[in-house]
Amino acid sequence: MSFDEEWAQLKAAAQEEHSAAGRSSGTRLNQLDGGGGGGVTPFGGLCTSPAQKKTAAGVIEDELEPGLTKAGDDADTKSNTAISEFHGWDTALGLKHVLTEWQTQVKALTKRMGGEKEALRGTNVLLTGTDLHTGSSFCGIFGNNSYGTSANGGSQPSLPLPLTSSHP
Repeated sequence: MSFDEEWAQLKAAAQEEHSAAGRSSGTRLNQLDGGGGGGVTPFGGLCTSPAQKKTAAGVIEDELEPGLTKAGDDADTKSNTAISEFHGWDTALGLKHVLTEWQTQVKALTKRMGGEKEALRGTNVLLTGTDLHTGSSFCGIFGNNSYGTSANGGSQPSLPLPLTSSHP
């Protein structure tokens, strides 16, 4: 079946469903079929894994960053050797240009990986802080908060979870 044929069938089915419901307009929201995938719990909450984030940040720090530094240094050494071998030739000028571009790209990638590493480590703190802030905003609605103190008077009790960074 071609794309055009399949598209025509899907449009006809949607029109038929729309007509059968007797609607002139409407919105239908799709959702996961419950078979997995996505980042939503059965209760609608966001799923995060602090351990997996910590592991990913560790891989960046322990494997990717050192490997990138080594590859960059190795290319610098070999390129500088080739530049000196071709001294006085136009090839040496071309190699210098390529080496400069390579070094720029290695620095940019190193910076990006460092940012990703810190973002992974900071996400746990951010999500916990956001959850606690959102939860505390409901205290006034229910008359008292989940910590057993009145929402109308007194000071806010200390938070049950420490807001500290999860990275080493």
